[in-house]
Amino acid sequence: MSNKPVSRRNLRKAILKRFEQSFDLSRLDYVRRTKAGQDRAKLIGVFAAMLVYFSLFGLVFYSWNQHWIDDSAMNKMGWILMVPASVVGAVAWLIAANRFEFPVRQDIRYHIDDFETAQGMLWRYQPLLEKLTLKKINITELIEASRNDRLVMMAPEDVCATIRALHGLLTQGGPALFTPEDIAAVAANFADLEDEA
Repeated sequence: MSNKPVSRRNLRKAILKRFEQSFDLSRLDYVRRTKAGQDRAKLIGVFAAMLVYFSLFGLVFYSWNQHWIDDSAMNKMGWILMVPASVVGAVAWLIAANRFEFPVRQDIRYHIDDFETAQGMLWRYQPLLEKLTLKKINITELIEASRNDRLVMMAPEDVCATIRALHGLLTQGGPALFTPEDIAAVAANFADLEDEA
């Protein structure tokens, strides 16, 4: 067996290979998986708003036909009815969006539970994770959650965005993105798993 040190390029390839074996990136594509549900939820919201508006407008029209209200009141009611219709539409959209997203979120949580195990997995990429700049995602909090076996409790969309950004960093990463020390530190974080194998 050769004691020759592993080159930085081969070490990066080994880390990328381990990464792709650990994470199912298609299963962690939160945006793509929830897009169809979001579109359907918007349609449900629009239809609910239309149903409420036209139902109430039908009552107003009937009242106008029976001369219970005058023309001015009918015109005002046409505009006022948009408020309850919009509220009902928004509530219907939110409920439908949550119902369509729930199975995807649960599936992602099951996958997080699979790859994290008791020792954690995501935190092992800490030197590379710290190079990421993602809006509205607290990388430090995710690393701590992974170390403490709490990553499954974090928002699935944040975990997915972080893992996919990390994959992008590993696949296109060059010397400008991370140093040999970063790669060596990631490899050292996996040493305890290799000892057990």
